[in-house]
Amino acid sequence: MVSGGQYVAVARWFRSELKDNRLRMHNRRPEHVKMADFSYDLPVERIANRPLFVRDESKLLVFEGGANNITHYAFSKLPELLPEGSLLIANRSRVVPARILCEKDTGGRVEVLLTEPISPSQDPAVVLQSANVSQWNCLIGGRNVMAGSILTEPLTGTQILVVEREYSEGVVELQLDGTASLAEVLQNVGHVPLPPYIRRADDDLDKNQYQTIFAKEDGSVAAPTAGLHFTDETLAGLQKRRITEAEVTLHVGLGTFQPVGVDDITDHTMHRERIEIHSSTISAVIEESHKPHGFVTSVGTTSTRTLESVYWFGARLLLGEDVASDLLCNQWAAFAEGPFPSRLKSFEEVQRWMKENGTEKLVGYTQLCLAPGAHIAVVDALVTNFHQSGNTLIMLVAAFIGPAWRDVYDSALENAYRFLSYGDSSLLIREQRR
Repeated sequence: MVSGGQYVAVARWFRSELKDNRLRMHNRRPEHVKMADFSYDLPVERIANRPLFVRDESKLLVFEGGANNITHYAFSKLPELLPEGSLLIANRSRVVPARILCEKDTGGRVEVLLTEPISPSQDPAVVLQSANVSQWNCLIGGRNVMAGSILTEPLTGTQILVVEREYSEGVVELQLDGTASLAEVLQNVGHVPLPPYIRRADDDLDKNQYQTIFAKEDGSVAAPTAGLHFTDETLAGLQKRRITEAEVTLHVGLGTFQPVGVDDITDHTMHRERIEIHSSTISAVIEESHKPHGFVTSVGTTSTRTLESVYWFGARLLLGEDVASDLLCNQWAAFAEGPFPSRLKSFEEVQRWMKENGTEKLVGYTQLCLAPGAHIAVVDALVTNFHQSGNTLIMLVAAFIGPAWRDVYDSALENAYRFLSYGDSSLLIREQRR
């Protein structure tokens, strides 16, 4: 372990080496990344409409990057497939039943899907616990709904003022009566925002099935689905192998399902999502990185984007950049030119910054896009479901394991895997460990 003086000396050297790279840190973009290269044919019957009754009986495809080897297991075997004493990090965000069925004063039906709070706070957990007026970004489905329209939820009489509307997007103001929190109202009348490819109405089962075992903090409009396979038995298996569990928070927005409507990824604007990471998770990554063969497993693309975003925040700190009090990671951060700090140095710098600023929790937003050519610095193995053709999640998988992503998907199709949110899972292991 380095001493404090040695650490300061290393940090100064790194800042000196990289001080001329600041523009390249911000201005580089992926090259020759075409969306046509990330499509595949998915028969509709392979899309899972429901999860398995026993979650960890789902299939688990394992890809080992060093040998380009693919094997197949039940998900319940996951603890045995991870290095003993390693670190596993999952997303603790909880799905909100944020889809509200309303009526216009004419009796016409309108659907409002709350996506992101605006006021009195941008933190979903804070706004959901409030019984006062709040404003939200949203999607609005229904005809002849314009700014100034007042919608009514018929079961509770809750009124919703449309502040803005442009096509399907809008801003609404929820006018609660002060007796029940928004979370309580939504639990009574809200509907689970199932992905559009699940072509059925939500039901009472989805309120449990579309939540992960890690879910603790309300804020997502889509489940971090890699966590749906974990059970109490899975967690017990991890503990038996002394695998440490840690948490991050990324509140999943609708952008996760957003198709990339451009040919070149550099023309795509990545969606923004709110993230949080506690100092205890920073410490866990640092502790794991001090080991000769430290190994970090990320549960899901959301956890991966959060961890890699924190890494780039640390890299900016090491460059001596002025940063705001909150974390903000831009879309193309991972395409910077090296030399790159190790995950240990980056996370130690984040830890130092948090202590200096007297905060136990790093809060901010990420637009980080991970596509082929991105520098992935933190995650050694990724647990993830099988994603839609031609979206940013497929590109993240390709960034993680390279062109072998297609072999993985072909093998899953050949072996009758179930796809998308309620489908089966994979464990993707990178060739290089950090």
